Parts: sequence; C-alpha cells; structure tokens
Amino acid sequence: MISMSRRLSLVALLAVPALVQAQQVVPISTDLPQCSVKLEELLSLGEIDDPGTIGLPTWITRLGSGDFVVATPGNGAEMMVYDAKGRYRESFGSSGEGPGEFLAPGMGRLRPSPDGGVVILDPMTRRITSLSATRELLGATQIGGMMGMNFLPAVSGSGFIVGGWGGAADGNPGGVTRMIDTEGATLAEAGAVPRERWLQQFFFFPMTTDSEGRVWRAQPTEYVVEAWDPEDSAVDIRLEGSPDWFVPGPPQPGYPLEAPGPSTIMDLWYEDGLLWIATTVADREWMEVADAFVVGEALEQGQTLDGNRLMDMVIEVIDPTTGALVARTVHDEFLWRTGDGAFLHSLRQDGLVPQAVLYSPSFEGENCPQPGTLPG
Repeated sequence: MISMSRRLSLVALLAVPALVQAQQVVPISTDLPQCSVKLEELLSLGEIDDPGTIGLPTWITRLGSGDFVVATPGNGAEMMVYDAKGRYRESFGSSGEGPGEFLAPGMGRLRPSPDGGVVILDPMTRRITSLSATRELLGATQIGGMMGMNFLPAVSGSGFIVGGWGGAADGNPGGVTRMIDTEGATLAEAGAVPRERWLQQFFFFPMTTDSEGRVWRAQPTEYVVEAWDPEDSAVDIRLEGSPDWFVPGPPQPGYPLEAPGPSTIMDLWYEDGLLWIATTVADREWMEVADAFVVGEALEQGQTLDGNRLMDMVIEVIDPTTGALVARTVHDEFLWRTGDGAFLHSLRQDGLVPQAVLYSPSFEGENCPQPGTLPG
C-alpha cells in the first residue's frame, strides 16, 4: 500500500501542469524491417446455440484456468465463459447498480486477476469490480466522475491506471488518464487529451505500462505515443512518426460512407522492452464496399456493412529507446488485444453466427527477437 505521505505528495502533483519537463522526442523509423509479425489462428468463440451473442465491440480475457470471459454490449450485464477449446460453458453477471452488479461491462474492459478471477471495468456504474474464480465479489473501486473505457493494474499493485472520458484537473473535459488507489482516490493525473480529438478513440483509449511503471498512451489523430510517469506526473518520452499510410482524422464530412476511414491507434502493449502499436487504416476495398452499401446492393443480398472489409490493421513493433522499427505486418481484419495480453482477436460472421477469432502473435523473418521474448 502507498503511505499517506506518499499519497499526499502524489495528489499534490495534480496542481503541476503536464509536460513541465523537457520531453525526449524519439522519431519512429520508416525503414522497413526484415522481421514481420505472424498471426496464427488458434480458435473461435461463438456458436448458433450459445445463449448470448458476440458483437461490436467485444472484450475478451483469459483466466488462470484457461477459460475465456467475453463481454459485449448486446449481452447487457451478462458475460459469457468459454473453455480453452472455445466451447461455451456458462454465463454470469446480473443487471443493476448494487455490489457485484453491472450495467454495461461490454463497453469497458476485462482483465484477469492473480488469484484466477476476473476484474471488470463498467463505464456506466463507473466502477472496477473484482470477482474470484468462483464469481464471488472480492471488492470494488469507484473511479469517480469519469467514464472509464480502459484500465490496467498499477505496476505497484496498489491500484489502477484508468483512461476515459471526464473532467481533468484543470477543469477541461477530454480524455483523462489517472492513477487511482483501491479506494478510488486519485494519486496522479496526466494532461487531458482535448475532447474533439479524443472522441475518435472513444471505445478504445489505448494504453500500456512498461517495466519502469510508466504509462504509454496514444495520441488521437497522430502517429504518436507518449510515456507518462505517474511518479512525477510528467510526460517524458514522445515517440512520433509520419508514415505515408497514416491518414489523420477527424473524418471528412460524409464519413464513413463517402470518405476514407481515418487512421487511429487502437491498441498498445509493451513486452520485453518493445512497444507494439496496432493502428486501423482504410481497406483498399473501402469505396467498393461503401458504394455497394449506399446503392443498396449489399442490403438486397442480405449483407451487413462488414467492418473487416472497411478497415485493416497495421501492427508495428518498435524499440522505444531508438525508434527503430523491429517488425511490421498489415492484417486484413480489425483486431483487438485480449485483456490477459496473450492473444489478438477479430470479429467475423460465419453465416448467421458472429464469432471472435483468436490469434497468437509471433515473429518471423530475419533479425527477429529471439524466442522467449515474444508477447504472451
């Protein structure tokens, strides 16, 4: 636990403007690496006779038992459990605002707990709830006046890093990143991202923590990732790039049917000294798919507007100390990171059945990191 004197000193830092220290700006290299990211398809979740559905967005995490917990807005307060082979096992979660109840866990995030349980962020109850491996309530943390969209356990183990929508310490609304203790008290806060830019990443709010306890978060409408140190409330490293494939937002008038989709960093993770950045870009079929939908051809054929044909995912692995591009791939699907950090997953339609397809990432090619340094 953080001592009272330590807590007071951290809270006092909220009065200090962000970016008070000189930043180390690290350009991201555009030199293409010989190493690439390989995505091996492992299994899918979702069958026609399952009592729930898999929708957009869908959040997944793997528990210590090997089971997967799935939350999506279409299921309300209920979350589904699948075994390690992708077979449906059970559902849990009741609707309400009381202890152990949920309103919209599918809009938040799921993370595994060290004891084999699951930790759930519900933006609507503004609460992080911890359940045991047998779904018993272990504790809950109110996150205050913000709508939390993503969270991580603090490296110290004494609280959480929460990112979401709310009022910052300076009174301006926008995208806020906070370190809170287990009682919900704010210990430190990063500078807010302006509302008009942050809304582009509303459901995602990508962030990750490194081995030094710094929080890396993406900047909307830019190919930029910054490291925030809650210990001194400063953003001390800024990784920035300007690749020719990155089309910044906000979207043009008519989006999404008449304009290219804006490129947006949707997920980050840090493993073994490397930073993984997953960014959406417009698919080459964008206009073809959108035009067909506009003129009604897709509807006449009983099709829906397939997000995987509208957007691709660029995954780049970067050395944050030098900006060197270590590995890269372009995947023809929209991908999410699982809450346990071991897999990536996409959403597909198999006939009438929506499914989540899980992938295991690895490196292949020349000059790749050695085995044992891969994520997961």
